[in-house]
Amino acid sequence: MFFSFKKRQAEDVVRDVPEKQTLAKQSGDELATLKHNQKCVVAKIGNKIEETGIAAESLIEITDSIAGSVERQMESIDKVVDEITQYSALAQEVFASTESSKHIARQTIDVAQEGSVAVGESIRAMNEIRQAVEAAKSVVNDLNGQAAHINQLLSVIKDITESTNLLSLNASIEAARAGEAGRGFAVVAQEVKNLAQRSDESIGYINQTIQEINCSLARTLESMDTIIHRVADGSETADGTAKVFNTIIDTVKKNSDVYEEIHMAISKQTSSLENVVDSTQSMGEAFRRLTSDTELASLYIQFVNTSLAALSDASGNLKNLTEHMLNKVESPSSLGVTLRTCLPKEISTFNPTMSSEFIGGHILSNSHAGLLSIDAAGNLSPGIAKSWHLEGEDTWVFNLRRGAKFHNGREITAEDIRYTYEMLLSPKTNSPNSWCLQYVAGAEEFMAGRASSVAGIEVLDRYRISLRLSSPYSGFLLNLGQFYCAVLAKEEVERGKLVGCGPYILDVKEDHCDMTSFPEFFNGEAYAAKVRVDLSGEDPADGFIAGKYDFIFVDNKASLDKLKGRPETVIRPSSIMGSYYAGFNMMSASPWLKDVRLRQALNHAVDKQKIIAQVLGGLGSESKGPLPPAILEDTGLRGYEYDVRKAKELIAQAGAQATGQPLRILYREGMENSVFNQMTKLLVQDLEAVGVKCSLVTVPFKNYLDVNLIRERCDLYVARWIADTGDADNFLQPLFAPGLKTNRSSYNNESVNRKLADAMTIINPKRRKEQYREIQREIVKDAPWIFIYHPSLGVVSRKGVSGLKLTPLGLFKYDDVIVE
Repeated sequence: MFFSFKKRQAEDVVRDVPEKQTLAKQSGDELATLKHNQKCVVAKIGNKIEETGIAAESLIEITDSIAGSVERQMESIDKVVDEITQYSALAQEVFASTESSKHIARQTIDVAQEGSVAVGESIRAMNEIRQAVEAAKSVVNDLNGQAAHINQLLSVIKDITESTNLLSLNASIEAARAGEAGRGFAVVAQEVKNLAQRSDESIGYINQTIQEINCSLARTLESMDTIIHRVADGSETADGTAKVFNTIIDTVKKNSDVYEEIHMAISKQTSSLENVVDSTQSMGEAFRRLTSDTELASLYIQFVNTSLAALSDASGNLKNLTEHMLNKVESPSSLGVTLRTCLPKEISTFNPTMSSEFIGGHILSNSHAGLLSIDAAGNLSPGIAKSWHLEGEDTWVFNLRRGAKFHNGREITAEDIRYTYEMLLSPKTNSPNSWCLQYVAGAEEFMAGRASSVAGIEVLDRYRISLRLSSPYSGFLLNLGQFYCAVLAKEEVERGKLVGCGPYILDVKEDHCDMTSFPEFFNGEAYAAKVRVDLSGEDPADGFIAGKYDFIFVDNKASLDKLKGRPETVIRPSSIMGSYYAGFNMMSASPWLKDVRLRQALNHAVDKQKIIAQVLGGLGSESKGPLPPAILEDTGLRGYEYDVRKAKELIAQAGAQATGQPLRILYREGMENSVFNQMTKLLVQDLEAVGVKCSLVTVPFKNYLDVNLIRERCDLYVARWIADTGDADNFLQPLFAPGLKTNRSSYNNESVNRKLADAMTIINPKRRKEQYREIQREIVKDAPWIFIYHPSLGVVSRKGVSGLKLTPLGLFKYDDVIVE
């Protein structure tokens, strides 16, 4: 047995004690330990049965609520079926109307086409009329010309008549002179004169007639011109009419097409409505089956509740019998088992409100407790709150355990929850973890000093408290289970003490922490009475080999190599959700950081596989981005492969002006063998290999992650981030949201900020994952870090130590560790 071995190694062992006496003492100690463990097991069983009973009662309430909701849903479905049926009938009527409209449209097209043909005929007839009138006008113009010619002829005839009349006058004169002999000639002259007078009269008449003809021709021409103009107007009107008919035809055709689309749409809609009716009826059947299943589930839960009640009685009997049996078994009074382990000297604060360190979490998660807790598998489980439920969409109501106590013996109340959460959010506290409660309504106003209390935190009574969120957020409850949301006793805080309510009472020394089991811990007393955690800079493997420690974790090759193959030693590698990285100080004026191509070049310059092999001994996987694959798998993410040629090309593209200025890299003082300093040395080698001058800035390890120190003194720092929960938002927000102290790179990208805010509102899990993949790829392209690796830890223990489980967050629950 290990503890026998341990006692033989202890300095206070009396070496001259007879062997029988020593074995008897060992047997007595073992028996005392067994009795203690038995008592703890029974108490834990009773506690878990009680928790399960509470969960069963909650299930009964939820099942009853579901049953009521199902009944209301069935009523709603019946109403929906009626409404859809009526709507389907209406759709059928519209369908018939569209059929009639289509028929009318076809008739309209036929009539419009006939009208268009008639208008075409009218246009052709008008064109023929215009041509005929133009021809007649030509004839009239010819007549007008001929009339003018006749006037000319009449003028000639008139001249001839005047000459004839003059000749007749002369002939009469000559006949008078001739006397009787000229009498006959006088008669002829008189007749000629009469003929000339009649000719003159006829010419006058003809002239008047021709003038009248000319007037008529002129009027005829005017009328013909008017006819031509009217025919032209008629043609234009006919053309307009033809265009109108064509427009009517086109419009009706379009309407016909629309009617066809409406017809098809309504046809599909009618078919869809029929499918909806069928689906809704199927849904109704499913809800009826669900009602039956719910009733059956309720019955089974009642059976479970009854069984739990019987189990609770059996547990009570077991407790009584165990106490009776243990009282009958004589053994020395048990001082309890002391577990020993160690952690690196990297804990800068033991205040859970102010701590954001992975190493500090090992201590604080075991000495403090919150409203909720996270179990060894990383799942949410009861803490100070025994149960909780959601009211509406945004308000969580928590029911506290009665009798849960702080380490000073005072009962925990809802007022303590409010006090602690407001202290965490207070601008006076200036906690780096305030982000975990920023989703509570009124938190931002309180943090900005615009409100004296947080509006969303309401104490309902001594054992009930409600937290109203400003918007729904699925990862909120997981935040409440983290050690930095631990509940503290107000009166002790005001005296400068940090008194919590976890499984162990913490006593911090200069080089170690003593943790003593709290017997009244609400989840049951721990198996190990004490845990001693050495805070040392030495290799934990050396202390383990020397028998100083019962269990440790290792994260580097040197330690792992020392422990491999040793007898009585169990090594279990376990991956954790985290990222190790070299972060750029985005506030720096260094030209190495201002150009994204140079930041990308530095990523390509680092041989990550060499770091994993030489520093970690294979305890890690190369990271392509900030998110561990356990949180979000992204096979399409390429990251930055090790490529010296590519790094040099990018440096050349960005220009040589940056290469003359050294890159200031932060270095931990007195931590030569730490993973961080070993990584830093390899980083420097790789960066200098591509022409980057490096300058190490040594600072105390306790101040290393101070964001103000990073902003003022370096361009690059080496750090890690271990997930608090398995939620992608919980991982990315603290690291990349602006204004947070955990965003040590001071990264600020408006697009990333917007997408992070949008992702929180997405309910669909698949779409939410896609959003986070987009966010991660944008961050990787921006290269605010050198992405190095996702870690694994080697959990090392001696045989006989059980219950030692590393959570996905890389922490141990010391109160679950049992030593045989």
